[in-house]
Amino acid sequence: MNWKQILATTLILMASASAVSNAHQSLADAARKEAERRKNLQSQGIEGKVIKGNDPSRLAPEGNISTSSLPTSSPGHTARRADAAISRRTLNSYQIELQKVDRQIRQTEERLNSVRARAQTERWTPLRSGKAVRNSNGGSSLERLKQQIQEQETKLKRLRQERLETYDAARRAGYLPGEIDGKGVVP
Repeated sequence: MNWKQILATTLILMASASAVSNAHQSLADAARKEAERRKNLQSQGIEGKVIKGNDPSRLAPEGNISTSSLPTSSPGHTARRADAAISRRTLNSYQIELQKVDRQIRQTEERLNSVRARAQTERWTPLRSGKAVRNSNGGSSLERLKQQIQEQETKLKRLRQERLETYDAARRAGYLPGEIDGKGVVP
């Protein structure tokens, strides 16, 4: 390498280091400005919007995604809107609760059918004789099964009522039946 090549390489390295330094400074300036903007919005009571999920095209398949919000007329209006957003449950929370209750209903129905089948077989089994039968309480097992059937039926009624109340709460919150069931908006 001759001295011209060394000088050219040195100048290129210094220029790229300067560009990196300038880019770092401009990035730091942009971050500082963004932090100030967010601080101002927070002091006004406006919350930032966060887009969650990895597929933005799913969020707005027919149009653009906007991250801006409309200006409000008064600070009190913003505070009321923030309070309403905090107290209002999300569609996802209703869907999760309904799925949980539906799962419990299915399990209770399965248990109820199982206990009913056991009670049916217990009714139709022939009476046994012998020492073992005399020591056990023959009629009490059928009574226990009837009691279990009644408990499962009561639990099933309670779960169905709970599901209805959750569904009605979601409807009162403004969600459509298709949205609540997770099937999308039904035309």
